[in-house]
Amino acid sequence: MYKRLISETIIYGIGAVLPRVITFLLNPFYFEHINVAEFAKFTNLYALISFVNILLTFGFETAFFRFAKDKSETQKVFNTSFWFLFFNAFVFILLILVLREPIAQLLNYEENPEYITWFGWIAFFDTLCVIPYAWLRFRNKAVAYSAIRVGQITIQTLAVMLLFLVIPYSVSASFGLNEKVAFPFFSNLIGSLAGILMLLPIGLKLKIQFDYDLFKKMFRFAYPIMIAGFAFMVNENFDKVVQRFIVSEVEAGAYGGCYKLAVLMTLFVTAYRMGVEPYLFKQMEANDAKIKYARITEYFSIVASIIALGIITNLSWLKNLIITDPDYLLAIDIVPVIVISNLFFGIYYNLSTWYKVTDNTKIGSYISWAGAGITIILNLALVPFLGFMVSAWATLVAYAVMMVISYIIGQKNYHIPYRKRKILFYLALVIIFSMISYLGFSQNLWVGNSLFFIFLSLIFFIEKQTIKNLL
Repeated sequence: MYKRLISETIIYGIGAVLPRVITFLLNPFYFEHINVAEFAKFTNLYALISFVNILLTFGFETAFFRFAKDKSETQKVFNTSFWFLFFNAFVFILLILVLREPIAQLLNYEENPEYITWFGWIAFFDTLCVIPYAWLRFRNKAVAYSAIRVGQITIQTLAVMLLFLVIPYSVSASFGLNEKVAFPFFSNLIGSLAGILMLLPIGLKLKIQFDYDLFKKMFRFAYPIMIAGFAFMVNENFDKVVQRFIVSEVEAGAYGGCYKLAVLMTLFVTAYRMGVEPYLFKQMEANDAKIKYARITEYFSIVASIIALGIITNLSWLKNLIITDPDYLLAIDIVPVIVISNLFFGIYYNLSTWYKVTDNTKIGSYISWAGAGITIILNLALVPFLGFMVSAWATLVAYAVMMVISYIIGQKNYHIPYRKRKILFYLALVIIFSMISYLGFSQNLWVGNSLFFIFLSLIFFIEKQTIKNLL
């Protein structure tokens, strides 16, 4: 059973992670060609669009998995979900086209209002892709899912490389690309449009059908997830949005650039979520569902801890591999904090299973906003006085609080037999070894990897039977 989950995580993760890996590998290229101040525009606008995506998708991807598990309802769920998101996206793009100038002035993009238009269309196309992609995952069309996702990012990457390296700047400027920071924006638009075209075969399965009674059920389940999604985006992006108005553009750009070093941890969490989310709902009525949820959380914690410590103990060479402009290293100290934050978020995601399978998603939104409140308060209250490092610590505190609250409430409402002492032991070791390596020995590669080897050895010794069973 767990072998199947691992294989599904790998297969579906490829489609979600490989595009992000390609984007991650482009970062040194961006750092070389886009100065730190301009990079703040890049980071800020992507942070803003993430909030828009949450609003437009409205939690209906998760709702699709929850209600499509009844095979007699799958087509109806597919149709109703898609047409609701289409309506959201259509209204949004109309508002963007009509109100572009006021929005550009409000967000300090009055010199580049075309960025607002491009991101409006990106959000429109990406929203239309959500349910077709969910359909592929639900139907176990792993190869098709991954091929389309990888094809989409490949087209986007080719477009950005052509703009930077092949197409003369005078030509790109003639159709509105007046700054190099515009190249990744415009390439993203091309990639989003390509995604729509490649998903057309799935779109042809749609029917003109909208079941209002089903929609009401899905809406009640989904809207707290949407609200929780906003809270997640606050935790992930509020720092980068607000820094543009509090700290210098150089510091904000350096923070956004170094934040991307932690994406290796984010990639693993994303791959895991892609594989595990459909699985969780398919198992919810099994007699041993709670035991399975507990084991999955434990296995995730082990693997995620290995990845987190591996990143932190090897940061001395990873930073030079990814960041070619030394100006960005101004914010390098945020990386260990953000990596541990993402580790906490991954565990929180596992602990949030209880409110999804019991349809108590409203409680999940309260927990998420407790974390978001911490992020907002600490950023606004302390960043102006203590600097951008506060933003990283705020993210860590927020996810730690969410993790603890979800565990306490979840155990009272839907008891899952987690082996919490083992999980806490591994987390404590990761934190202690990270502090010794990064602070005690100033990122010394040999010391860091010696600690990493000790950690791996301990895991192998403690979990050797589990490893044998999984293999």
